[in-house]
Amino acid sequence: MWFNMNYIKKLKEELQKLPDGSIVFLETTEEKVFELGLLSVKRFSDKNYSGIIVSANRPYQNLVNLYKKNGINVDKMFFLDCISKNLNGQIRADNVTFIENLSSLTDISLSIHKQINNGHGNKKFIFFDSITTMLIHNKPYVFVRFIHSILTKMRLNSIGGILISLTGDKNNEIRADIAQLCDKIITI
Repeated sequence: MWFNMNYIKKLKEELQKLPDGSIVFLETTEEKVFELGLLSVKRFSDKNYSGIIVSANRPYQNLVNLYKKNGINVDKMFFLDCISKNLNGQIRADNVTFIENLSSLTDISLSIHKQINNGHGNKKFIFFDSITTMLIHNKPYVFVRFIHSILTKMRLNSIGGILISLTGDKNNEIRADIAQLCDKIITI
């Protein structure tokens, strides 16, 4: 994949300023969202982190192929595929859980909690590829409680991460509630 060097430079500069374990709210446009998400995961992978990828936009198999193609070690990644439950019987892998749908916040939370507790001693991160998409499928106040719970678990376990949202999202109040729980807001 071809990366825009301006995005890479800005994202690297912003992320280098942060200590390990930081939680970042990354806002971007529709055109940049996938590229910046891929760059974010690659940054953690290059630092030898284990990752929990919460995918609201792409199915597991597609992500694995793209990650491998871009030099991301998928052996250290665990995927929560929230969009392709119907393929569950066709794909057999130890590093994925197929979630019923994006409204299954309890299942997502339980799966994240289980993965946080796996592999003690490893540096970990959690990556949400689209807060915006998840908000479409959930009541805003329920979703904010869910995110608050996840971010609290991350802090208690010294786990950093990135939550991606689209700029111009109409849920400004929800954005503010989530952003205040993060260490840094980056807009690219």
